Order: sequence, then structure tokens, then C-alpha cells
Amino acid sequence: MNRVSMKLSVMALSMAAVSGQTMAQDWSFNGSGFLTIAAGRVLTGSVDGKNELGLDCPCMISDYGQTSVYDPDWSLKPDSKLGLQGTLLISDRLSLTGQVVSRGSQDAAVGLEWLYMSYSIDDNNTVQVGRKRIPLFYYSEQQDVSFSYPWLHLPPQTYGWEAVNYNGINWNHMLSLGSWDGNINVFYGNETRSDNEYLKLYSGLDSESDTRWNNIVGAEMVMRKDWFEGRLMYLRSENQGRVVSDGEDWSASAVQHILGASAVIDHQNWLVVSELFVSDRTETYGRDLAYSLSVGYRMGDWLPMLTYGKYEQRITSDNPDGYIAEADAEIHDMISFTTRYDLTSSMSLKVQLDKWMDHSGSWFKENYGDATTLSFGLDMVF
Repeated sequence: MNRVSMKLSVMALSMAAVSGQTMAQDWSFNGSGFLTIAAGRVLTGSVDGKNELGLDCPCMISDYGQTSVYDPDWSLKPDSKLGLQGTLLISDRLSLTGQVVSRGSQDAAVGLEWLYMSYSIDDNNTVQVGRKRIPLFYYSEQQDVSFSYPWLHLPPQTYGWEAVNYNGINWNHMLSLGSWDGNINVFYGNETRSDNEYLKLYSGLDSESDTRWNNIVGAEMVMRKDWFEGRLMYLRSENQGRVVSDGEDWSASAVQHILGASAVIDHQNWLVVSELFVSDRTETYGRDLAYSLSVGYRMGDWLPMLTYGKYEQRITSDNPDGYIAEADAEIHDMISFTTRYDLTSSMSLKVQLDKWMDHSGSWFKENYGDATTLSFGLDMVF
């Protein structure tokens, strides 16, 4: 935990302690957990042997943020995880929530994902302070809980960025507009990620890189009506980075802008999920475009789903970083077929076949390239 998150955690716990002096007799605790046991391997691919990053290939990234990578050998590591979540109800308005996750991709190391205090001003307004998930994507809040979505792993072309959480404050407002219901969430904070797992996929497994997102400010709006749900998100931050293993100091601060949009149709037996993600980083290298579209059809306890996702990096010819040439842009798409079977209301089996097609420049293509991956697993909540 970094210094900022430590300060926020102490602040949240102090608030709880002060409130507890008068309300201890009313405290209660609710706990829950989630588990994914998943195995998979790359069946075929265009890169053979160990690449320059230290990965055994053919290989395929299933989760950029956690360095989850499948290789030619069967493995439980990339997508398996165990999480525990608890909420301490201090009063009818005040609560403290925490979540820890142990991941196979991190050799079962336990990480603190959430620790925040919530105060309900009234039925429609809540203020939260502490460590939370950055709401970059539609499934950001439940990204670790695989049972909550159709895939075994979320579409990596869309769900993958070097910052996942933030330490700060947010205000959530529930609203109704005619026959529509929804909420607006406004947030502010900072994040420093030391020895960033995401960057190991580009700098090497033995490298050490740090990332800072300073002055994160943004808002998301979600609106729902009957079988439709739509979402818009905007975020701005000032970013820095350094490769510690190369002795680098922090880079100059550079502004990024991120826009996200999602639409979900859940009508009768049909389920359609679409996402769009656009990042403007022209102060460093250029822009990023990512999108995915999934269509599924429920048949009793079965949900087969077809997904198409694409990621495209657009490098400006005069990018300040200079070391990224236009010809080395990262571009790839993927087609996935997933089948989910609900064993019970809290347990499901999934099988996922991914075909990753690489259209990148020489560096990414030489280190990752094309890949076809098979994975299956058990998801449960308890």
C-alpha cells in the first residue's frame, strides 16, 4: 500500500472509531467471497520459444493489469483468484468496506483492492473516501468477480490499463428522469503503482517500473430503462512513469484524457454487451482506440456468447517520447466463443476459446503475435 492509500485508510478507520464511540452497540458486519478456478493453455501461435520479455510462447495476454498470460503449458495461474469482501455497518448512514484478492498470476499474493468509508447523506446521495476501483469500464466495479459476467476473462482488447485503482473521494447521486433510472458518479484522487505488473508485459518480467496518475478527476453517468442500460465516462489525469530497474527518474507530467461508453441490452433471452474506450495521450505518444461487441443467447441454464474485440494504438509521427515509431504501433483483434452453464444460483462453469489476431508493428508481433487459446473454469460466490 502506498503512502496516499495508507493515509486514506487511516482516515477512514479514524472516522469509524470516532463514530463507534457512540454507536458501537449498533455495529454489524456482512461478509462475502468469490472464487475462480481456471485452467488454460495456448493451442497454437505464431511466436515459438521464449520471447525477449521472458515469456514462454506461443502466448496470449488474458489480463493486462495483472500480467495474466497463457503459454503452451496447462496452467491454473492466469485467471484463478480468491477474494473476500466485508462491510462494517457502523450506523444506518456510515459503513466501512474492504476487499482483498489473492491471484494465481501473482503467485497467490494477497492484495488490498478496496478500503473505503461510505456516508449516506440521504437516500439519493452518498460520499465515499478511501481506495476504490477507477470506473474506466462497465465491469470495473466487479472486474475481479468472474461469476458476475459471461466470460472466464474479460475481453483483453478493452479491459487493460496500467492503473486499476485510485485513492480519493467520490460522490454518487441516484436520479430518475421520467421512466429512466440511473446514477451520476463524480470522483477525484491519485494512484501510484509501484513495480507495475502491466508494464512487465512491455519491459520484461524481470524489470521494475512505477506509474503515477495524479489529479485523477472524472465522472460517469449510467441510465437504465427496462432491458437497456447505457453508460458514459470521462477521466482526466496527469501521468508520470519511470523504469526503476534502468535507474530512471520520474518522467515529466503528461496529461491524458479518457472517454468510455457502454451499452447493454438484456431482453428476453438475448444479451448484448458493447464497450468503447478512447484514450488521448498526445503529450506522450498518441491515442488508443479499443472496443468490443458481445452477443449471447440464453437457453435455460446455458449462455453461449460470441465476442469481437479490437485494440488499436495510433502513434503520432512527432510523438514526444520518440522511441515509439508509427510502424511499431500495437494493433490486434480477437474473436472469442464462450459458453457458461449455471450449476446453481451462485456457481457456474465456463469454457472459452480465444483467437487473437495480431496486426501490430514488428516489436509486438515478434514478442506476442497470433494465438489461439482454450480455457475453462469454475466461478462461484459465497
